[in-house]
Amino acid sequence: MEAIHLAYVLVFLLPILLLRLRRRGPPPVKRPRTTTAHCPHPSPVLGNTLHFIRNRRRFFDWYADMLRAAPSGAIEAWGPLGAGHAVTTASPADVDHLLRSSFDKYAKGALFRDATADLIGDGLFAADGRLWSLQRKLASHAFSSRSLRRFTDGVLDVHLRRRFLPLLDAAARDGGAVDLQDALRRFGFRTICHVAFGVEGLDDDARRQDALFAAFDAAVEISFRRALTPATFVRRLTKLLDVGKSRRLREAVHAIDDYAMSVVESKVARRRNSLDDGAADLLSRFMAAMDDGGGSDSELGAMFPTPAAKLRFLRDVVVTFVLAGKDTTSSALTWFFWLLAANPRCERRAHEEAASCCGDGGDVKGMHYLHAAITEAMRLYPPVPFNGRVAVRDDVLPSGAALRAGWYANYSAYAMGRMEKLWGKDCLEFVPERWLGEGGEFVPVDAARFPVFHAGPRVCLGKEMAYVQMKTVAAAVLRRFRLDVVAPVANMEAPPAYEMTATMKMKGGLLVRLCSRED
Repeated sequence: MEAIHLAYVLVFLLPILLLRLRRRGPPPVKRPRTTTAHCPHPSPVLGNTLHFIRNRRRFFDWYADMLRAAPSGAIEAWGPLGAGHAVTTASPADVDHLLRSSFDKYAKGALFRDATADLIGDGLFAADGRLWSLQRKLASHAFSSRSLRRFTDGVLDVHLRRRFLPLLDAAARDGGAVDLQDALRRFGFRTICHVAFGVEGLDDDARRQDALFAAFDAAVEISFRRALTPATFVRRLTKLLDVGKSRRLREAVHAIDDYAMSVVESKVARRRNSLDDGAADLLSRFMAAMDDGGGSDSELGAMFPTPAAKLRFLRDVVVTFVLAGKDTTSSALTWFFWLLAANPRCERRAHEEAASCCGDGGDVKGMHYLHAAITEAMRLYPPVPFNGRVAVRDDVLPSGAALRAGWYANYSAYAMGRMEKLWGKDCLEFVPERWLGEGGEFVPVDAARFPVFHAGPRVCLGKEMAYVQMKTVAAAVLRRFRLDVVAPVANMEAPPAYEMTATMKMKGGLLVRLCSRED
């Protein structure tokens, strides 16, 4: 197997090596002195590529192991011939530096945009500078207090009662196993589409839904892996020849484009026929900014001067917010339900609290234990386990890790949730009580220690909406059903595998049998 890995690396990286050796110019700049621990055994030619390949299926745990062993809480890795240099940290002081105190020294950068351009284009997640700030300002309106109330009283309750709970009721009656992760993903997809675009996602054609979800999964996985590694000659060649993962990505993005443009074109038609309230949803606000009628948001429209460019940007908006809402809350809830099944004491306490609140759409503000249990699940299994930016200029993190301009500066929320010095000796255990004060109230911690929702100017706009959605769904399920996990087995000693992608999805889904509490 080692020989296969080595052959794989040499075949695909030899062209890069030959090009580098033939290139004339000044010698490469020496890496700055740093107190950062290196990844184990870097090769002078291949860097950490072989170790990356060996651990590609357990990437987050591999990094967590190394970050725990690093005295400074930060490690340094690089690709072939020093390309793709990255410093990754699990230090709260470093995270605060990256996301808040030195925000202007870091950006998403050209490397990330190049890796994700096919999927999200100029959307909010990849944008920098003025393009980012204008989009964030527009998007913030969709997550105001008024919008949150409308979401709770209307959208969430409708989708919960009309589709999600009836699906689980039917599964309970039939006695068969249901993939709860898949059901939660479809629920999350419909709710974000309703909130952001004023549509309910897709019709009930299961084949269309499956095809679209498969396209998103493939595109996100390929784009995420590309974001972890520098662009190579091989990647550009496969794109030119339309083979391999480049072809898979093109086909997936084509399916995504079809859906996104159908949403945009439907919204354009409604606006043209005066059937749409311009302030009703997020997409309507972005469309208004694309108009040439002036106003404070017209600067965004000016960045996309042609009709084709405007439509392409609106497509990027749709894809960005589908990604923001489809897999994040569903991932958190999937791990939450598995952790409750593995910890019956916690499940009983969460059920007792949920049962004290009447109605499936009841007020969840007072559910402190449920809030703590969901937060504890995200500590162990953050929906976005790995995140980062790119250094705009040379810098040194508080841990002593030195970065040069153009290097990746990452943080691992997954590793941080597993650091004994941050959470104590029971850091690998599911203990919701760690989030509760003496009076039983939920007590948050600083975002630099728990960066699940990011921090600073790029902090997640939908944090409050996500908590409302997760608590409402969790309370409704716990109140009505007892869950028996079929696969993977609910055993904290042998946790389920995760998929190696941008969101921490449970590999193979979460198969459960539901038993009605009334029965």
